[in-house]
Amino acid sequence: MYKFIISLLLIIITTRAISQSIGVPRLIDMLDWNTTRIDTTLKADGYLLMQKDVDSTSSLYQYSWFDKLQDGRAVVRSFMFMDATARGFKSRLITYRTYNKEEYQQIAAWLLANNYHMTEKYDFREAQHTIYSNGRFSIRVKVITTQLKDGKKFIAYELELGK
Repeated sequence: MYKFIISLLLIIITTRAISQSIGVPRLIDMLDWNTTRIDTTLKADGYLLMQKDVDSTSSLYQYSWFDKLQDGRAVVRSFMFMDATARGFKSRLITYRTYNKEEYQQIAAWLLANNYHMTEKYDFREAQHTIYSNGRFSIRVKVITTQLKDGKKFIAYELELGK
């Protein structure tokens, strides 16, 4: 019975940590959403607006989501989008970052299951960039390793997409 309860708690904790993740299909859809819809959706999911910079040609919004699990580990995510306008052209860049390896594995599985293939790969020592494309749309996936002075390492998994 004790093992069953522990297993159930682990499932609940894992589900809670993954529940606030943003899936690749939604990230792609957000490229076409207006600022208000993105802001409302992220805030409803528990993300906090950390930075907002707006001027006549560009805007930058950065959101963070943080949760401390019962085992003491933390789950951290960030979402950033930038809009830019120049000479009548508009573009949007979305960057989504997680430190959760299981979430990264789910993202990679989704890319493979949806006909995305690696087209380019770059190694910048502490960051590996891989570009995946399905022939119509490309997504840059970054795996960034940060080592602190005390020797601890943190790995961030980041998706970058735009139009």
